[in-house]
Parts: sequence; C-alpha cells; structure tokens
Amino acid sequence: MTTIRRTAQVAAALLALAALAGCTSNPVAAKPYTASPTAAPTTPVVATPTTPPPTQVAADATPVRIKCHALAPDAVVQTVDPAFQTVKGWTPSGDDPSARLAALNGTTCAWSTSAGDLLEVSVAKPSAKDATALKDDLVLRSQSVPTFGGEAYFQVVDHVGQADVFRARTWLFLRSNKFFEPGDASAVVAAALDALGYGPKPTGTPTPGTTTTPTPTVTAG
Repeated sequence: MTTIRRTAQVAAALLALAALAGCTSNPVAAKPYTASPTAAPTTPVVATPTTPPPTQVAADATPVRIKCHALAPDAVVQTVDPAFQTVKGWTPSGDDPSARLAALNGTTCAWSTSAGDLLEVSVAKPSAKDATALKDDLVLRSQSVPTFGGEAYFQVVDHVGQADVFRARTWLFLRSNKFFEPGDASAVVAAALDALGYGPKPTGTPTPGTTTTPTPTVTAG
C-alpha cells in the first residue's frame, strides 16, 4: 500500500509539473478586439440653428411702397394656382415671417384659396448692416439658389416653402405651401424683381444722341 501511495504521489507531482509547463511555455497573447471603422457620411449634416433669425432696426430701414398687383401680377400668381385670390387689407400676424418685413415699413401682400392655400410676397429695405446679418443667418439655416440671381436662398419650414432674395439692401420674401422647391417660386420671383427694377435690362436700344454703324453687306461678284 505504501508503494502504491508513493507511486500515486509521484504521478500526481509529474502531472502538476506538466500542467505548469503548459501554462508558462509558449504563451499565446490575447488578440486585441478592433471594432470595424464606421463609414463617414457621404454628405455633411448641417444642423439647423435653434436660435431665432436676427432682428432689424426699423428706424434704419428705407420704406418700400408698391401695389401688390404690380409686385406680383395676377397672371403670374395664377401660374402657381389659378384659384388664388388677393387678400385685401392683409396684415401679417406677429408669428408670420412676413411680419418682419412689415415692421421695416415694407410692403406685404397675400393671396389665398378657399382650400386654405397661401401665397405671400413681401419686400422691405433694411439697413446695410441688417441686410448683411440676414444673409449671414440664411447661409446657416437655408440653401443658396443661384438660379434666382444675386444672393438668394430657399428653405421649407413646416411644409411651406420660403424664398429670400436680396438685391443689395432690397429684401424680397415669398412663402407658399405650393413651393416645394426653388423652381416653384421662380416665376413670381422674376416678376417681383422686374417690378422692383431689378429685371433683365433691355438690349439693342441705342442711346439717344448716338448713331449706329450699319453692318456692311458683302455681295458675291
């Protein structure tokens, strides 16, 4: 029995040494976990500013007075929706963006339908400082629209398209639930700019007091 016990003890000791050797020889290092890189977005995400648009000083603005049917002729308005009718005596409410132009002694006009559709066209002339602040703010919260010419922007707020168009200090503002993209407002923008004196200049009209030289005609001999 003593011999058997000693033999078992020796065997157990040998097994322990073998296990110890297995733990310390040729150790395998733990493989570090590397997360797959997240793909960068294809287009930058621009956060809409949570601050309200800048305010303007009414005392520094130049009043703008123009008849609504001249600013946006009926024929042009009805290309947006034939059912639009002028809202006579309209004054924008305090939460209406057009109220900002009314506060600058500008002209504000509105059209509506029996279904509740709306169109607003307003124009004002803030100070040069305020106009610059407006443009800087629109760069952050809106999209530039080169097709309108000059400096212009378009955005959709609560399902209503808004266009801001600047010619120097003159600020033209339009909004309608019929404006889904800039092209929807282009006809009204062009008509309003023309009424304000910013339309395309006529060509080919000679200046009084000047003469034109006729183009020579070549006759085959």
